[in-house]
Amino acid sequence: MKNPIIKKPFFKIVVFSLLAVVAVALVFGGCTVYRKITAADILSKTRLDFNSVVLDSVSINKDLFPQKGGSDRFLPNPQVIAMVQDFAKGILEKEVGKASLTVGLTALNQSQDTLWIKKLNAMIDVDSLMTLPVELKDSVILIPGESKIELVTQMPLDRRLFKLKDIGFFNFKGRLEASLKKSDMLVPFEFNLHRTVSQQEKQELAEKARTSVLNGIVNDWVGAIFPNP
Repeated sequence: MKNPIIKKPFFKIVVFSLLAVVAVALVFGGCTVYRKITAADILSKTRLDFNSVVLDSVSINKDLFPQKGGSDRFLPNPQVIAMVQDFAKGILEKEVGKASLTVGLTALNQSQDTLWIKKLNAMIDVDSLMTLPVELKDSVILIPGESKIELVTQMPLDRRLFKLKDIGFFNFKGRLEASLKKSDMLVPFEFNLHRTVSQQEKQELAEKARTSVLNGIVNDWVGAIFPNP
């Protein structure tokens, strides 16, 4: 049996429809590819600078000192006294809490377009003392010119706290993903930033950490004496 003959007008309609679909796909796909290339070009011309690491606050473990009952709870807690004495000597036998840190970056966007930063996966090396994961504090839009980027992390408060005064550098390494439009495909950008720590910076960081921990220990003890109702 012979195949039915396809009439030319019908054949032209089918071909035209297919071409139209392909054209639309190329237009929209081309726009997406163009924006992705543009975003990658902007990122390649964006300069990141590592500005600062600042200690914001300290939280002491709530179960560091168990609550006492009766009249004994108003007496000096031997555990608190012993810990404060050891702390003054540079001794910290266990982790007593966490310190919240803010890492400050500056991004210089040398184009006239805005970039949306969607994701960031990075680690900061505090000399050879410790390595901490960081994350974006808030969503970031890189406008043309200079923008501030704030990242947050937490540092364990243990015996390494006393070595903060000896650190020599911070190294910040990771990967961020950005797009030209809010809903566009993400373009990766890898970075590796190194920063020397000044004598003043490390002294301020170490001193603020020590003072905050000491105040936190005492406040935690007072809180155990006079718990919130």
